[in-house]
Amino acid sequence: MVRRNARGHRKPPGPGIRVLAFVAGGLWCWAVFRLLLQPGRTGLAEGLIATGGWGLSLLPVHCAPRRNAAGARAPESREKP
Repeated sequence: MVRRNARGHRKPPGPGIRVLAFVAGGLWCWAVFRLLLQPGRTGLAEGLIATGGWGLSLLPVHCAPRRNAAGARAPESREKP
C-alpha cells in the first residue's frame, strides 16, 4: 500500500524510515569494509550482511505494476476469453 497525497503523488517516507535506511546502509558499509580490510578476522555476520545487501541491489525495485506502466491498456480494454 502506497501512501498518496490529495493530488495522487507519493508521500515522502517519514523520518523513521529514513533513519532505518541510513542505519541499514551503515551496517552494510561496515560489513563490506571489514571484509575488504580484515578478511581473516571477519565472521559469518559480516558475510551475511554484505551478501544480503548486494543481493538486494539485484532486485528489480524500479519496476512499475502493469496497470501503471507507460503505454499499458486500461483493464476494460483488454480482451476477455
